[in-house]
Amino acid sequence: DDALGAAKRAFGISYLYPWQRLVIANIIDAYRSRKTETNDASAAEADDITSAFDIEDAAEYGRQIVLLPTGAGKSLCFLVPALLLDGPTLIIYPLLALMADQRRRMEEGNIGNVTFRGSQSAEERAENFNKIKAGAKIISANPEVLQNEALVARLSECAIAHVAIDEAHCVSEWGDSFRPSYLTLGNIIKKLGSPLVTAFTATA
Repeated sequence: DDALGAAKRAFGISYLYPWQRLVIANIIDAYRSRKTETNDASAAEADDITSAFDIEDAAEYGRQIVLLPTGAGKSLCFLVPALLLDGPTLIIYPLLALMADQRRRMEEGNIGNVTFRGSQSAEERAENFNKIKAGAKIISANPEVLQNEALVARLSECAIAHVAIDEAHCVSEWGDSFRPSYLTLGNIIKKLGSPLVTAFTATA
């Protein structure tokens, strides 16, 4: 299938776990259905889409929280769909070290990617946007750098297909991992205009 083929080519993965397949399928199906709606699907096609999920959940189709233990392969759940969607995927990581590790992994798989972080020069940012324009599949950022309204405005022009929020438990004010900037992501995602959002955590 397409997902396994993409995983094999990019990461040498020969098997996807059932929970990975479920999350990947949800992302891709939601993307395709919303794309069909955007392209003025016929009434019959719209009925087929609606029947795939409960009417009361229609507004939230394409938005999911994924709770999987550490080591269960959460990153493949958003990296594999990124290879199959038309637009880039924005992945929000809490740690620069985690972003660097994932960037290394993506480069090993020859996946076009860019990273936005604090203290970048204007030239570095411009180069990133040129790479996105050229077809980079992955945009990595931490929530703090997305507080920059000018950066978010530029990203909103990039037709981001999917936003994946890693370590989403950082939104909780109850623990020592709380990050106030995670609370702003809802408004940021609205500005980006991405219809698909997936939050990942092992400690919800």
